Amino acid sequence: MHHPMPLLKILGFIGLLLNGSQSLVADETDKRPLKMTVGAFAAAGTPWDKDWQTFKKNTEARSKGSAHVKLLVRGETGGEPITMSNIRRNRIQFGGFTLAGGAAVVPELSVLLAPFFFESTEELDWIMDTHMLDVFRPLFAKKNLYLVRWVDVGWLNMYGRKPIVRPEDAAGYRMRSQASKASQIFMTSIGGDMLQMSFQDLIPALQTGLVEGGETGIVLYGVTGLGKEAPHLTLTQHAYDSGIVVANYQWFMSLPKETRELIETSFPSSDAARQGVRGMVRYLENKIAGNKAVTTHRLSKKDRRLWQEATQDNYTKIIKAVGGQSQMIYDAMLKAKKAYEQHQLSKGSS
Repeated sequence: MHHPMPLLKILGFIGLLLNGSQSLVADETDKRPLKMTVGAFAAAGTPWDKDWQTFKKNTEARSKGSAHVKLLVRGETGGEPITMSNIRRNRIQFGGFTLAGGAAVVPELSVLLAPFFFESTEELDWIMDTHMLDVFRPLFAKKNLYLVRWVDVGWLNMYGRKPIVRPEDAAGYRMRSQASKASQIFMTSIGGDMLQMSFQDLIPALQTGLVEGGETGIVLYGVTGLGKEAPHLTLTQHAYDSGIVVANYQWFMSLPKETRELIETSFPSSDAARQGVRGMVRYLENKIAGNKAVTTHRLSKKDRRLWQEATQDNYTKIIKAVGGQSQMIYDAMLKAKKAYEQHQLSKGSS
């Protein structure tokens, strides 16, 4: 009869060998170059394109050659909801999105697009940076996404093949909606015939008459040729799209802390991103104003009140349609708005 100890020793020795080989594999993996694919839709020459080029340059330079960043930022990975889903599945690791596009995966983002909530960019920036980042990060984590930072897209305005100066002008008009519930509810609240589609499909849809109008920021309107198909631009500034940069959560958190910090700081700061977009907005507003083929409509105080009245209940409709943590988000926004007012008062008294 054989004693079992030699067999146990052999098994233990094999276990040590296996553990050792796994450690070697782990060590070799740690030394492999960091490969990262970025997905976004950033037209050439826009601030977003420049930010992604800066991100690639900074990441690769600061990592001293151990990182390689592949940019797919011309919409190669599909529309925003598809690209964000690809990040969740780690098919790509990093990306940038509008709030409206990101809301297809994190629906509570729609609450940030409630019409006429923010009164100025100063108020918006303070609220987003001091309150909303921490509020939203857990919601992104539940979707296997890490919210890196807010960036900037700009105020949303109305465009159309005909003037849309008052809400009644949109009645029965075929309006393109973005992916967010906020956009869809906005279009129906002004009486539009709403059709949701990605931005990549918008210009062909305008050319064929499938849609006749919609909402977008000045930069996309000015650089994508949208003005040729929808030559009437109305500066409603009814909502502000901050934009987001996200990463696959599991992938990002598996990286060493110093690597995560390197990646996060390689992308321009929120303030830098905002300055880039807002500078281009000012430039394009002047350029569009001088374009005889485009008519820019500015709202009178009376017309602005009509837009506010037509959409005054939208926030409750958004909360109901989105569900989830949307009421908590809206409550946090209201709390942050009051905190901003106190912040301004304290600045004034100092």
